[in-house]
Amino acid sequence: MNNADSKMDYFDRYRSYLIGVAYRMLGSVHDAEEVVQDTFLRYEASGKLNLENPKAWFTRVCTRICLDRMKRISAKLEKYPGQWLPEPYVESEDRAAIDETLSIALLLGLRSLSSKERAVFLLYDIFDYNFTEVADTLELSAASCRQLAVRARRKIRQTRSDQRPNRDDISAITAAFLRAIREGDAETLQSVLAEDVKLFSDGGGKVSAVPYPLMGRDKVQTFLMRIYLPYRQGKALRTRSRWFNGAPGLVIEPEGEASSAFQLEIDAGRIRSIFVQRNPDKLRRLLEPGDGTS
Repeated sequence: MNNADSKMDYFDRYRSYLIGVAYRMLGSVHDAEEVVQDTFLRYEASGKLNLENPKAWFTRVCTRICLDRMKRISAKLEKYPGQWLPEPYVESEDRAAIDETLSIALLLGLRSLSSKERAVFLLYDIFDYNFTEVADTLELSAASCRQLAVRARRKIRQTRSDQRPNRDDISAITAAFLRAIREGDAETLQSVLAEDVKLFSDGGGKVSAVPYPLMGRDKVQTFLMRIYLPYRQGKALRTRSRWFNGAPGLVIEPEGEASSAFQLEIDAGRIRSIFVQRNPDKLRRLLEPGDGTS
């Protein structure tokens, strides 16, 4: 085995973890993979084979590349057509616990933070680095990082639910939601929607999508009943349960129409937010064959 192979094998132990770090920073699997590839190239160029603390070294380099990339991404998002939602993060279907650190609600909340607030929040609150390590990564003082963490938590707290459901709760409510829109059961749909429910939809300017958040039970219910009416009148509608972004989700593939990936945020037994990803560029990985076809 040559030195390049040895470095690749060594780095591969941390690849999945680093993609998770970069994805949470950027909201894009594609960008995360590019960042991790750049991290490897910098490691390869360093001339080192075995690092004293490889995970910390790779995290530091990966985070700094993310911060540089966020400047370009922010400029692109200012021109993004309609609403932006993160690219679905697809994991193994065989999961027992919800991973809220990948939730779409949290990722949208992170967009309200500055780039450094986002990095501090993720490194300290999610990945358990201490403030000295975070300060070294961001080239700031530990005191500055503490202040950034306080501001970040204050903003994020406003977007997070206090009553977090388990996998079975989400699966049951998702199933009831699907039955309601397929069967036109407005009463059941209303029973699972929170009064202040919001619906977000990302078409990327490529397919139809709601250009702004729909807010309120009545508006969301009316919209869903109208959109899925043709499929209650005989048009084929294929659905699949898929696990993505740390929770059970739903893929709906209407005959002759663009597919949609639904993720529901549940609070106190009701749907608080509905996230609908329709951008075909972001759905490629998720639309690969999976279990749960109906």
